[in-house]
Amino acid sequence: MTPGQREQFKQAVFRGEPLPADWPGDFAIITAYDPDGVPTKGELNLAADLALEADLRAAGYRLHRITGGSADGRHQEPGWAVPIGLPGAVEFGCRYRQLAVFYVRAGGLCLVDCADGSSEDLKRAFGLV
Repeated sequence: MTPGQREQFKQAVFRGEPLPADWPGDFAIITAYDPDGVPTKGELNLAADLALEADLRAAGYRLHRITGGSADGRHQEPGWAVPIGLPGAVEFGCRYRQLAVFYVRAGGLCLVDCADGSSEDLKRAFGLV
């Protein structure tokens, strides 16, 4: 990912219904929208999202819808909160040609580069707006 893309990812905010009370403290947020960081037509994004959901459910994961995007709401990507380990999250991110996934560890938000699996602690708590 480019430095500019990294900065945009670091500013992401998350929207959605509150997580269930019994949701684990460690989980990933994975989307299938805009593969390779390229804006993609709506129907292609929807098809990729449905495929990601089906793959995650087939693997036995519990899912919760979360949408990540810019603070002003101009760019939004629906995705899935998934209680999955970091290697598995990166694997799904790579499979769906994502530049990065987010990982929440004990409430703290990390940005994980799908190219090399490196993780950057964003030094802020995960929360929904």
